[in-house]
Amino acid sequence: MCKKIIKTISLILSGIILILSIIALIIWFKSPGKAEPITGRDGNIVPGSISSIETIILGGQEQYLIIRGADTSKPVMLFLHGGPGSPEIPFMKHFNTAIEEDFIMIYWEQRGAGKSYSKHIPAESMNLSQFISDTRELSEFLTKRFNQDKIFIMGHSWGSQLGILTAYRHPELFYSYFGIGQVAQQYRGELLSYEWVKEQADERNDRKAVRQLSELSFPDSVSGSKEWFEFLKVERKYVTKFGGAMREVTGMWPMFKMVLNTKEYTFCDKFNYLRGNMFSLENMWNDVINTNLLTDIDSMKIPVYIFQGVYDYQTPYSVAREFFNQLKAPEKEFYSFENSAHSPLFEEADKFNSIVRGSAYRIYK
Repeated sequence: MCKKIIKTISLILSGIILILSIIALIIWFKSPGKAEPITGRDGNIVPGSISSIETIILGGQEQYLIIRGADTSKPVMLFLHGGPGSPEIPFMKHFNTAIEEDFIMIYWEQRGAGKSYSKHIPAESMNLSQFISDTRELSEFLTKRFNQDKIFIMGHSWGSQLGILTAYRHPELFYSYFGIGQVAQQYRGELLSYEWVKEQADERNDRKAVRQLSELSFPDSVSGSKEWFEFLKVERKYVTKFGGAMREVTGMWPMFKMVLNTKEYTFCDKFNYLRGNMFSLENMWNDVINTNLLTDIDSMKIPVYIFQGVYDYQTPYSVAREFFNQLKAPEKEFYSFENSAHSPLFEEADKFNSIVRGSAYRIYK
């Protein structure tokens, strides 16, 4: 009897190992770590296009750029991903490669994130001041690299906080700023988000959600990253489930699969994606949660364009709107996306691209 049990267990373990080995091999083959060329409908590389993976030293730390554009004569757009620590090239390639027809897109894998993750990065260098310095240094490099007087800067989620603060301090480098899912006062935003998911749980009679959310304690303003992690890993699950992150994507697996399918990443890059995300959040979250742009920025010297999904409950619509209303700028526009939550650049890509193109090309000559 014992021998049969041992044999059965051995067969089960062997099967699991085989399945895991096959999955690892599939991911390995999908992970060349090379830039995919930009091709036309005929499958041929588009003449005059650019697709490359490049390294640069910013603030003494090696970091990666993924550069993609169908036409190198187009203006440069520096894209700042969210998180902190969540590069978005996998999602841009899935939802919105069309933007590469109008801009040379610079997808920067920020310090400690994605391809730029390293266990040797000093934790003390993971702070808002250093990231602003990195962004400025990179922007200066890009103007020279592409022989441009200025560039455009676009930030999504955490990237919108980094982007607008950099543009505020160094307006001479940028034509205009584009903010998506604009961070303004994230502590208040998290409180609004928490109240919303509790209401949604009640309305949907989701007993498990009601119970789990009622057991949470909302962190105070001096709470550390550990307290915030314990809160967010439950609360964000329901923000996603109830459509406050993306309306049509209500789970994490579809997004994770996009990361696994990204050919610009090596096998190790994909393994490090989550490590970089956790490392960045652990060291950067207090900067995110304790920054209040409503008091820190009242005017900008360059045009500002904000893109906000009305169902956004990661960076709630009402807080972003309040920040926009009090902001002075030579030109500013607030665009509401009626069918989007936190990511209108993915959820309503055609509308988003049309507005960005029109706004940028009024300025770029």
